[in-house]
Amino acid sequence: MTTADDELLALPPKIERDEHGRVIYRPDGKVLRGFMLSDARVRIIRGPIRSGTSSMCCQEIWRRACAQAPGPDGARRTRWAIVRNTYPDLQQSTVKTWLAWFPEKEFGRFIWSKPMVHTMRKGEVHCEVIFIALDKPEDVSKLRSTEWTGIWFNELEYIPKELFDEAESRAGYYPAIKDGGATWSGIFGDMNAPSEDNWVVMMTGEVPLPDDMPEDERRQYEWPEGWDYFVQPTGLVEKFGPDGKTVVDYELNPEAENLRWIPKINGRALYLETIKGKTKRWIDSRIMNRITAPIDGSPVWPMFVEETHVAKQALRFNPNWPVYVGLDFGRRPAAVVGQIINDRWQIIGELVGIDQGASVFAPRVRRWLIDNCREALSIECVPATGGEVRAFEEAVRLGRIKLFGDPKGNDKVQSDEATAYDVFADHGMRVTAAPVPSNNIQTRIGAVEFVLNGMRDGMPRFLLSPGCRALKMAMAGGYHFKKGDFQKVEPVKDRYSDIADALQYLLLGAGEESVMTGRDRPANRPAAPVKAYQGRRSLRRVS
Repeated sequence: MTTADDELLALPPKIERDEHGRVIYRPDGKVLRGFMLSDARVRIIRGPIRSGTSSMCCQEIWRRACAQAPGPDGARRTRWAIVRNTYPDLQQSTVKTWLAWFPEKEFGRFIWSKPMVHTMRKGEVHCEVIFIALDKPEDVSKLRSTEWTGIWFNELEYIPKELFDEAESRAGYYPAIKDGGATWSGIFGDMNAPSEDNWVVMMTGEVPLPDDMPEDERRQYEWPEGWDYFVQPTGLVEKFGPDGKTVVDYELNPEAENLRWIPKINGRALYLETIKGKTKRWIDSRIMNRITAPIDGSPVWPMFVEETHVAKQALRFNPNWPVYVGLDFGRRPAAVVGQIINDRWQIIGELVGIDQGASVFAPRVRRWLIDNCREALSIECVPATGGEVRAFEEAVRLGRIKLFGDPKGNDKVQSDEATAYDVFADHGMRVTAAPVPSNNIQTRIGAVEFVLNGMRDGMPRFLLSPGCRALKMAMAGGYHFKKGDFQKVEPVKDRYSDIADALQYLLLGAGEESVMTGRDRPANRPAAPVKAYQGRRSLRRVS
């Protein structure tokens, strides 16, 4: 009995050639075909490795060059830029693919200086292709005063948005109007699945924008009308174990594109050999075409597994249990909100700030709690002056809301005698310093490790709401030790460290360090009911 994989592998690739012996290109997949049939000025395609996007983009340049209307002298002139982040990457990968399709002996001399240039001549088709390395926003100067028919960004996930925006403004100016103008002009790019902080997936809406992103910046991430975006199928299909969540094996995806051109080793498609010894994150990103969390170095919490520790649906506030809030201060403040229910943590929300002090961040935290955990306040927040502050003060006093923060939040700054703790107290939220001696980083990291490794009644002790994107990215590897740091003493301080610190203070404040060392956890009893009088609720406990 043959399997679907056997049937796919049994199909010999049919190589078609024209009368000159050149290979005839046919895109192997409906997404690849859809990309080439699109006339959108801006097109982006995302796919697994070896999914045929680079060859397709090479062919797209030549196809558009041949379709260019002749100028006054009868020549079909076009000029193209092919961009990648470094010259070594261009030389070792992109140029090799290009010359495999358009060899010098048939299409014209290739100049290897920087930038590299291929001047192509085939009958009336005059096609100039220039290979440029761009990887930093300051490289935008390389594009200024240039004129192109079109630009192809190879491995677009490594190109900053500023460079893409500048390039888009330069396409369409060659040939000049006096010479007939460009029949088609535009930008296209191919990419593997990027990390969640990539600008492309934020523009497409596949990843939500940060809550604290200013409105004027949000407008830059709106997907423009008329742009096209294509996503290819996964290269493999997962096979799950009895629990329905654990991946135990993979098989070829019959819907995968360019599969007939994937090399084979001992009769098995190279996809199935490539994944051996690879992490699931690598497989998800490179073969499964999934957007993943960023990682650069060693993850602080390698035991975090998204399939295990991230809920399938949004987690909501449970009014029968207290709310815990972990806080990290400074100019990049962060808050993590969670509840421990029957000894299992449910992280229900997060807030992050950029260049914000406590005076701005504290009202944001208070508003989030009002909007999402209103019943923890025991009353409907009254509009009268001071009503919300009193409601929070009482909720904190009764233990329905518990806030724990960075011990350094009690430090005064030179410009202001008020501490972050004072500011939060002014908003009714009394913050307690997380109980960690000398703010020891190993104790803080260990508390999170303890929870992630824990099980209760056959279920993980830690569950994260999928909407907590910043914390998910941090735990999946954004919060990391520097490359080459084999001692793993201090994680890198960056935008992912703040939200990770807030989680540490949350768990420490709830007593996880005490449980880890064999002591009793502070009481975490369900919140007591409140007394109702003529339809209104009181802050008094029912005795």
